[in-house]
Amino acid sequence: MARLTRQELKRDEFADRLGVVTGFFSRNRRKIVLGGGAALLGVAVVVGGILFVRSRQASAADAFGKALVSFHAPVVAQPAPGLTIQTFKTAEEKYRTALTQFTEVSSQYGRYQQGRWARYYVALCKRELGQTAEAEKDLAGLGSTGEQDLAAVSKMALAALYQKVSRAEDAEKIYRELESNPTPIVPKPTVQIALAELYQRTNPSRATALYQQIEKDYPGTAAADQAAKMLRGAGPVDPQPAP
Repeated sequence: MARLTRQELKRDEFADRLGVVTGFFSRNRRKIVLGGGAALLGVAVVVGGILFVRSRQASAADAFGKALVSFHAPVVAQPAPGLTIQTFKTAEEKYRTALTQFTEVSSQYGRYQQGRWARYYVALCKRELGQTAEAEKDLAGLGSTGEQDLAAVSKMALAALYQKVSRAEDAEKIYRELESNPTPIVPKPTVQIALAELYQRTNPSRATALYQQIEKDYPGTAAADQAAKMLRGAGPVDPQPAP
């Protein structure tokens, strides 16, 4: 089956939305013209408003997606000829580009989910660019939002930042909070793995005990596999925040 290009998909999506509006007026044109049309016109305004919101959401999703591509793009000093994926010559170039894109998404689409999550990635970009104080401030603010998933991943990223700059006590405090209040996007075993990796640097015997507990409590899971690797001496892994 032939695959549609992005431009073709957008044209089809626009045609569908336009069809909703034109179909409404076609079906109700006589009522609108002859009387009793005030209510119908009101409905038409609502329909138009909904379509505008959906259009804005589609634009937000597209802009957010482009920024994500930049954020996750590989760093390749000399890309191979014919390489079609986006690459950057340096990590700094990559994160500065992503920072600009996510900042724009956050500014233009702050009312939508993509705009709110863009703020999280703005903080991650700042962290990667060495803007530690600004990243800390942004992540701490996001961690106190009422949006559960966004708050949880922001707290994980903040704990990882603290761990990176040798603020082990602050990191442990956040990990313990998340361990007591897990969410679907940041489940308890994920937090415990990060906590155990922190203990590897501060209290190795405690790290071993926690890895053993994870392996026992979550058999057959990725967390148990990771714990088993650590117990076999695979070495610590730098904590990574959720995407």
